[in-house]
Order: sequence, then C-alpha cells, then structure tokens
Amino acid sequence: MFSRTLKASKSALRTAGNRQQRRNLSIHEYQSVQLLNSYGIPTPKSKPAFSAAEAEQVAKSFGTSELVIKAQVLAGGRGKGHFDSGFQGGVHMVDSPAQAKEYADKMIGAKLITKQTGEGGRLCNAVMLAERMPPQKEYYAAVLNDRASGCPVLVTSSQGGMNIEEVAHDTPEAIIATPLDFKTGISHADGVALAEKLGFKPEARDNAADVFQKLYTIFAEKDATQIEINPLSEMSNGDVLCMDAKFGFDDNADFRQKDIFKLRDTTQEDPQEVEAAEYGLNFIKLDGNIGCLVNGAGLAMATMDVLKLNGGRHSVVLPGADTRLLNAFDTGH
Repeated sequence: MFSRTLKASKSALRTAGNRQQRRNLSIHEYQSVQLLNSYGIPTPKSKPAFSAAEAEQVAKSFGTSELVIKAQVLAGGRGKGHFDSGFQGGVHMVDSPAQAKEYADKMIGAKLITKQTGEGGRLCNAVMLAERMPPQKEYYAAVLNDRASGCPVLVTSSQGGMNIEEVAHDTPEAIIATPLDFKTGISHADGVALAEKLGFKPEARDNAADVFQKLYTIFAEKDATQIEINPLSEMSNGDVLCMDAKFGFDDNADFRQKDIFKLRDTTQEDPQEVEAAEYGLNFIKLDGNIGCLVNGAGLAMATMDVLKLNGGRHSVVLPGADTRLLNAFDTGH
C-alpha cells in the first residue's frame, strides 16, 4: 500500500520534465522551516539570503563557521544537481562567511538542473544557510493522504536520509504506515510506541512523538497534501530535529489559507501555467508539437493515443476547453 500511496502523492507534487503540477502548492525549504518553527517543531537554526552579500552577513550572524548552504529551488536532488553556469551541486558545506558569499554568488541568479527539473532547470533566487548538526541517527517521516484507506497516513522509516522510493522498493519491511484519525491524528502514547518501534532511544521517544503530533496538526490545519521530513534526526542529547522539509498544499484551499498561498513562488512554475491560473484554467504544458482541445479526459487519452501511433507528440492538453482559450494563450502551435 505504501508504495502506491507515496508514488501517487509525490507524482502530484513533482515535475514532469520542466512542468510543475498545479494541483498542489509547494513552498521553499526555508519557508517550510519557518512553518515548522511556528508550530514548535525544532530544526537547526537557519536563515535565507537573497544575494551573495546578504549570505555573507547571515553567515556572520550564526556565531559558528560550520554551516551548510542550500539552493532554494522547488525540486529534489539539489545536492547532485548542477547549475547552467557549470557550478556543481546545490548543497555545500561552508566554513566561513567569505565562502558562503562565494557559493551564494554562484547559485543566486543561475538555474539549477536536477533529475526533477528537466533540462530547463529552475531559477535560484535565494539560498538558505543552516547550522551543521551531525545526527546520531536519521529517520524518515511523512504525512500523506491515502486514497486506498480513505484517511491520512503517517509514513515512517528507520532508513532516513535516503531515497524513500528506493527503500520502499528494496526493503519494504523498513516502512511503517500508520493510519490516522482525521480529527485526532496520533496520540502521544501511540507516538511513543511508534518511536520505540523505529529504534529511537528512550530519551528521544517523547520528543519524536511530539514531532509526529505537531506534523499532523500542521497537515490538518493548513490543508496540506503532503508533509515530508527527510531526514528526521535523533541527536546525541535526545533532541529530535527536522533537518529537511517538503510541503505540499491543496490549491483548492487557497481561499482559506491566505498566509500559506502568499508564499507561492511563480518563478518556479511554467509561465503559461501561471497565466492560465489567472483565468481559472487548468493548463498542462507538455513537450510535444501538437496542441489538443478536447471535451473530457477519455477523448483526450484516445486522441493522444492516435497521435502517438502516427508519430505525433502533444504540446498542450486543454480538457473541457472551448475555442475561447485560443485567444487567451499563444501556445506557438
């Protein structure tokens, strides 16, 4: 069940090529950290910077030289990515404010290309600097909507810091999926029992349970579609910290989640999809050479099959559309 749940949830959040789905709003890591902290969930100390000079000043404010700098783009695989300028890696260790400035200068204003962005990459407008805090043990935690069971699910694993899809495929027994009551989430006692099952040491179990409960509170109160913490780290003193966070929020809730949707970064989205949203349209940009206006998903799929069979590729699919859309967008086809 978990493999299907995770795959379906992540496919709604991630990109296909250089395309971003509009079903869910994603926010940057530094914004996710701020949201976690507002609910009392501990994270390493971190701050964003929007220029190289600001990155240097932010680095000085930490009072320690052991920091990590992360490019802020809405895509996974940043550490293994590369910038269109040739600079390698969107995540680096820094040991001085001068080095923070140097790396920020190479990141900000350039496009980071990862396995999720496609060849076009994503523009990096900011970096996040955070304290380096080596964990004693890394775990994985996520809250997802599971369509199969019709309820939220807390997905956890003792194999954090890894690609969770690979863990689910290679060692499915390492994944624990805990169904949650929508109104109550997970109790503290059940959270402690789950922490024990995962392998948290005794002095960390209450802290882990507290994090589980608060993650679900955010999920329910903010109309989230996914909260993913990877890794969730156990420190030597028993503290449990969220080291990295990815959030997704239901676009249908924008009318009641104004504070969240103010965080939307349209530079991370396809410009035509952004324009489409202004007209209240569902616009999906593909990489083909044929535009398709159809009335219903079944006809769309049948048309796509026919075109593919005859050597064509779709560029635009507009389900339920009419000819007025042709005046709203210039697709170039």
